Amino acid sequence: MSTTGNASVGRMAVSRSINVAVLMVLAAVVLAGCASAALPAPVPITDMRQIEGKWQGTITLGMVGAPEMYYLEIGHDGSMVAQWRSNWQFGKVTLSGGAASFDMSPASSGTLTYSEGPGGRSLTLTPTFDKWSANVTPVR
Repeated sequence: MSTTGNASVGRMAVSRSINVAVLMVLAAVVLAGCASAALPAPVPITDMRQIEGKWQGTITLGMVGAPEMYYLEIGHDGSMVAQWRSNWQFGKVTLSGGAASFDMSPASSGTLTYSEGPGGRSLTLTPTFDKWSANVTPVR
């Protein structure tokens, strides 16, 4: 092969490498934008009316469990009922200084985070010791 042919092959390889790098950077920017858009900022919960009502979403059991449907109802008095599969839990939400915590039977407690943004309102339940988490939005 001639020197000119080798130079063309070298330029094509460099050009392909640059294209791949540009595509990777663009993909990272798009994914970062989507991730930040999906996570609105937490809002202090100062009144039970902010979170009372029926909610639904998913619960993930364990560290890598498949998400399952999760239903949650919070009363104006802080009472709560959660259901997934054939499991039912009853408990109470407590507010203190803009933060919310929950206690449910059997023996599950943790924090409740309220978020609102352009995509709507959401609650995240994070237990203190158990290995599960739930994310819910208001039932429409």
